[in-house]
Amino acid sequence: MKKIITYCVLALLGTNVHAQMKDVTVTLQPTASYNWFDKNTAIEDGVMFGGRVGFGFGEAIELRGVYEISNDLNNTVEGFDIFSDDFVNNFNTRKVDVERIGGEFKANIPTRGTFVPYLTLGAGVQKLKVDIAAVGAPTNVQKSEQIYANIGLGTQIKLGNRLFLNLEAKNTVFNMNPSSVLYQEGQDQSTIEGWLNDNNNTRMYNWSVLAGLQLYLGGRSPEEFSALDRAYYRKFSGGLGGFKLILEPGGAYVNFDNDSNLSDSYFLGGKIGFDLNQYVGIRGFYYQATNNEKISTDWDDLAMYGGEFIAKLNVSRGLVPYLTVGGGYLNAYKGSYIGKDELMGASSGYFAKGGLGLNIPVARNVELYGDASLLFTSDRANNDLENTIAPSELKQHTMYTAGIRFQLGKTGSNTDRILQDEIDDRVEDRTQLYQDRIDELESELSDAYKNNDTKKAVAIIEEKKALEREQDGRQEPITTPKKTEKEVKGSRVEMTPKELEDLIEKVIQGVDEESRKPQTIEDRMDRLERLLLEINTGVYRENLTPARQEDASQKILDKLNELDRKIDRNTDRINNLGDNLQNQNQNQDKTLIIAPGQQTTAPAPQMVRPSETKVVTDQDGNTIVQSEPEDTGVATGWVVNEGMSVFTGVVIADDVSMIIGIRGNYAFTNSPFKFMPDLYLAPGKNTGFGINANVVIPFKVDAGIILEPYAGLGLGYNDAVGKSTFSPNLVLGTSFNVFGGKLFADYTAHNFVDIHRISVGYKLKF
Repeated sequence: MKKIITYCVLALLGTNVHAQMKDVTVTLQPTASYNWFDKNTAIEDGVMFGGRVGFGFGEAIELRGVYEISNDLNNTVEGFDIFSDDFVNNFNTRKVDVERIGGEFKANIPTRGTFVPYLTLGAGVQKLKVDIAAVGAPTNVQKSEQIYANIGLGTQIKLGNRLFLNLEAKNTVFNMNPSSVLYQEGQDQSTIEGWLNDNNNTRMYNWSVLAGLQLYLGGRSPEEFSALDRAYYRKFSGGLGGFKLILEPGGAYVNFDNDSNLSDSYFLGGKIGFDLNQYVGIRGFYYQATNNEKISTDWDDLAMYGGEFIAKLNVSRGLVPYLTVGGGYLNAYKGSYIGKDELMGASSGYFAKGGLGLNIPVARNVELYGDASLLFTSDRANNDLENTIAPSELKQHTMYTAGIRFQLGKTGSNTDRILQDEIDDRVEDRTQLYQDRIDELESELSDAYKNNDTKKAVAIIEEKKALEREQDGRQEPITTPKKTEKEVKGSRVEMTPKELEDLIEKVIQGVDEESRKPQTIEDRMDRLERLLLEINTGVYRENLTPARQEDASQKILDKLNELDRKIDRNTDRINNLGDNLQNQNQNQDKTLIIAPGQQTTAPAPQMVRPSETKVVTDQDGNTIVQSEPEDTGVATGWVVNEGMSVFTGVVIADDVSMIIGIRGNYAFTNSPFKFMPDLYLAPGKNTGFGINANVVIPFKVDAGIILEPYAGLGLGYNDAVGKSTFSPNLVLGTSFNVFGGKLFADYTAHNFVDIHRISVGYKLKF
């Protein structure tokens, strides 16, 4: 079964995937699972139903509450070799009710596609109920509780914009005493008690497969965000985008459980970490206690340190509530710490924590924060949190934290610039529609000039002028050529045929004279086209016989045809120039001057290398085609996201286990260092995992070598193959440039000698 799950996980990690919703969302999910209970639980395999309700923080992270209840499960002694046939035959099978209430962290891989692989980590309380009464006796329900933790891998399959099908494989771990399920009144318990005495290991593993329909309420899908949306989103969520370094100096007050020997204390210290996006972040913290329950620098011999996950419930510039989940180590210095009973010494040990907080902005990248959390430590000997069975074995402490938060990171988008770009794009799209039609009309108009087709030319010019008015946003009529001083009465111009012919000659002569001035051929053609319209459709037509109208139109058409041929010749020259420049491999600028009278507005050719060209008109009326040096982009911002990696390999300590995991890759501008946080799962009999944050520096090698070795240090928590440590890491590895990405192999020593990890993976581009 474990091999099948492992192969499925590896296949899912290689699948093209699709993330779901941005922003903070509410998630709802009914579930059904089939469970293979550990044989030593004495519970038969079966089905459980339940549901999950929680929050999604962007595309990648979700926190949710979990509830599950069993359906028709029974206790059983089948499969045990230690029980006699007589005992098995006389054992009365009873119904066992299993109920689980807890919380869960879900991490999606935020990429695009139909499938969304994800990892889950959860914990909670399991409640068992079984009737232990003898046969025929009144019901006597025995209850017991266990603390559980689980880890799972799965995928979401997109059914709609907000609806996904979840398929998941999960392993749940808990400690329990099997007698709570097997015991029955009136039955000989000596066989059971003997077996229990020979089986001190009460650790149980419950494998399951789960299916559920997950619905997202609120938020928007990534495809719905425009550049303008993202700009305003960043502006009103702190002004910073992407990865942010967070510094949080502050203090804390802890009200310790009355049953412990720890004195209530103030602590001074702080947190350091990073925000992955506007919603979630990771922090490491260290606090040192002060003496006599006062805020001072008179330090007590008590400290706490660890890490936590932060999830914000909104991203506004106002008050921002958030959730925290984490853990760490409470260190009462051995031989020096004096507890509240003035007794030397108190138990050190691991703790888990969770709570609620509030951010209050005071400046652009400065906030005040405060939160309240519950801390849980074990009540067992030597603070044995790992082997805790029931919630009653936990001590509960209350922690209050406050301080000031500084955010350092890449500045978000310039909203005003993005808005202007958005407007420009929309105007450009609208303008392009008009321009495409105008280009078609100009081609048709050129044919009309060549064919001396006055009627067609006039119709095309009318449509073209109307489109140009709409394109420019003009509603007023196009201005006609300057009239003579004749009186205008209504829509009729009093002008003799001789005066009209003089006007035509004057316009044509003016067009020729102005050809030596810095104006384009299109400007001169525009004046002729306006006059042609007035003769055939305007007020001038009233004074002309058909013969004179045709003659006047023909003169204008001849001149228009002449100018049109000039445009064709200049366009050919520009195209030939572009072809010649594209075949050259020199870096010097190229300039061509076209004689006056041959100006053009034809588009400049786009150069492949080494530069681009443009067409300009100088003060003497010369059209100049010249090259410009290409623009070189400059990287901006402090942190650069270089993509995500997936990897597999082995982890070695007391045993050997296969691993699978994901890794982030971040670079820093003007720095050779790279930040590589990773998360891995080590499936097996004792399922393990690790969370690490490493900083490495690549070594320069000769050009042409595909290897890029690197080395670095880091910090992390690793619990795998019989070892558990929160400690420094040493990393040695190399990457290979292949297939447009990077294949890598590295060795990591956790706590330098305790746990050895060998990883091989591939860095993706997203």
